[in-house]
Amino acid sequence: MVCSVRVSHSSHLIALSLLVLLGCGGGDTPVAPETSLMVIAQTDGTQTDADGYSVKVGTGAPTVLGTNSTITIPGVQTGSQTVTLTGIAPNCAVTGDNPLTVQIQSGQNASVTFHLVCTATPGGTYRIALMTNRDPNGSSGAWEINSMNSDGSIAALTSNAFLDAYPVWSPDGQKIVFTSDRDGTMDIYVMNQDGSNVARLTTTAAPAQDRFATWSPDGTKIVFESNRSGGSEIYVMNADGSNVIRLTNNSTGDNAPQFSPDGAKIVFVSNRDAPSTLAPFGKWEVYVMNADGSAQTRITTDAAHAELPSFLGATRILFDSDLSGPNNIYGVNVDATSESRLTNNLATTFLAVASPDQKHIMFSSVSANHGEVFMMNPDGTGVVPLTRQQDGVVNLGYSYRK
Repeated sequence: MVCSVRVSHSSHLIALSLLVLLGCGGGDTPVAPETSLMVIAQTDGTQTDADGYSVKVGTGAPTVLGTNSTITIPGVQTGSQTVTLTGIAPNCAVTGDNPLTVQIQSGQNASVTFHLVCTATPGGTYRIALMTNRDPNGSSGAWEINSMNSDGSIAALTSNAFLDAYPVWSPDGQKIVFTSDRDGTMDIYVMNQDGSNVARLTTTAAPAQDRFATWSPDGTKIVFESNRSGGSEIYVMNADGSNVIRLTNNSTGDNAPQFSPDGAKIVFVSNRDAPSTLAPFGKWEVYVMNADGSAQTRITTDAAHAELPSFLGATRILFDSDLSGPNNIYGVNVDATSESRLTNNLATTFLAVASPDQKHIMFSSVSANHGEVFMMNPDGTGVVPLTRQQDGVVNLGYSYRK
């Protein structure tokens, strides 16, 4: 088809011109070149995130991105855009900035690359019960319980607007006891290892709190701390919440109890020797008592602030203390001899827990707006990270189980 029009009268020029354009197909609206964004993920490490990541441009919907893959996002608006990578496993971290900023120009294809490193978790196959807070400057309800496998994969066991904390596996690895305020006050709960079948074990009225629950080695008892009668005291109950018995009884504080590996003793901390009305409410020392509450014996005598003790084998006790400044991990024999410092960090270092085979110690360190979990040998050497730094995320390793 050939279009040729001769116009002899200027009054019809515009109308005829439009007719010619329509007849010849020249009326199509010009299409601007499409802009797109290529997002690349490059992940190093032997234990990478099997589920991949999510990437979001600006306020747009998230898109799945594999651990070592590339996606192209079409129709990206021009101008400055932020690209955010989420869904990163605790043992992985972006080595550069996240989010990234990219300038999008019309008709051009832009690209951004996220470099990540994932850390393998040594020591055999086990699961770590993590307390995770993705808003450390926000409400306490940001604390959730996660389970991290030795391959770095993670499963969310709780997800709600309440505080869920202090998770400890049962000796057979089938259940987890924890503390939650989901019913209005801090009480003890138990759930299956996958987070199902949550059951409330204590019903202490507010403002009192029950917390720091741990199992006996045979799984039949749970020892915990409660201030239901005034000051914090140590209690024990059956694993179903029945037959609650008070083990300590004084006007000061006793807390953070844990059974010995044979179930014969309980280690805890107390401020009974130097209490105070001001936080942290005195000097806290490590004590040991029989499982029935008798023979309460002071182990440390350094007038510092000792916290969160646990057994390493049958003869050694781990705890953290501010004896030399910021809290660090210490060890002491159950007969109060051979106290030694195992870590020497400027950041707060605490929550020392022995591995099921007693060959490693897991601990946590918190600084600025993040917290991570580490593992070391019983003598403090061979420190390796179990989770990777993510700003704004606090991971605390609370227990682990085969």
